[in-house]
Amino acid sequence: MHRSVRHETVLPGVVGLSLVSDRTFPRHSHDEFGFGYIVEGGQESWSGRGQVEATAGNVITVNPGELHDGIGRAGAPRGWRMLFLTPEALQRYVEAPVTTLEFHHPVIQAPQQHAAIQRAIDTSCTENAEPALVEEGLVLALGSLLAPAVDRDTGPSNRSEATIRVLAFIAEAWDEPICLDDLARVSGLSRFRVLRVFSRDVGTTPHAYLIQHRLKHAKRLVGAGMPLAEAALACGFADQSHLTRLYLRQYGLSPGQDRGRAAE
Repeated sequence: MHRSVRHETVLPGVVGLSLVSDRTFPRHSHDEFGFGYIVEGGQESWSGRGQVEATAGNVITVNPGELHDGIGRAGAPRGWRMLFLTPEALQRYVEAPVTTLEFHHPVIQAPQQHAAIQRAIDTSCTENAEPALVEEGLVLALGSLLAPAVDRDTGPSNRSEATIRVLAFIAEAWDEPICLDDLARVSGLSRFRVLRVFSRDVGTTPHAYLIQHRLKHAKRLVGAGMPLAEAALACGFADQSHLTRLYLRQYGLSPGQDRGRAAE
């Protein structure tokens, strides 16, 4: 079972997502800050902040670039509602630089925070909502969640030089065929060693990270109106069906659905 709805808000850079699904989502990351709550059911997940379990009524959060997954329960779908804010959008509602802030806890059990976050999401996702009211709800919700960033074992400051070189290589050549020999050459390590070091530092394999990087670029191209077949080839996928399959698995929406929601 899988149903998802994207909600455009009256504020630039702020998007809502409602989802009910029993699917398992692979490890991935977002470019945005995200916060919301579990409406029904529950799930276990892994993130850079540890293994967690969330159930109905819990607040859930994710930071930009933070790898996480979501383990579905067959026949027992969980539902959640989220708001995603680009760093630029978030900066309008906080005083400190967004680079110094993060959501510390992936799951929070706090009725008062849940109430503030539910109000912020309800208001933001209401059609023709008053911008001032939406902003007020966001500020109150964010004030209860954000805290100064701290170093983590899987964070950028703890990555090896080899991993940093591989990340830079993927950022430069993400739309070209990349094999394990390429990563070994760039990193200066053996094929076996570069796999282990990269997975330890980043939390996922180089190939999974590359696919995620390609999907992010495809999402931007699709949102800008590029035909799906062209976006697939431009981003290194074999064809449109290959892109659609991986896009749906990672985002819970097909590229066409995502673009259609964005255009509404």
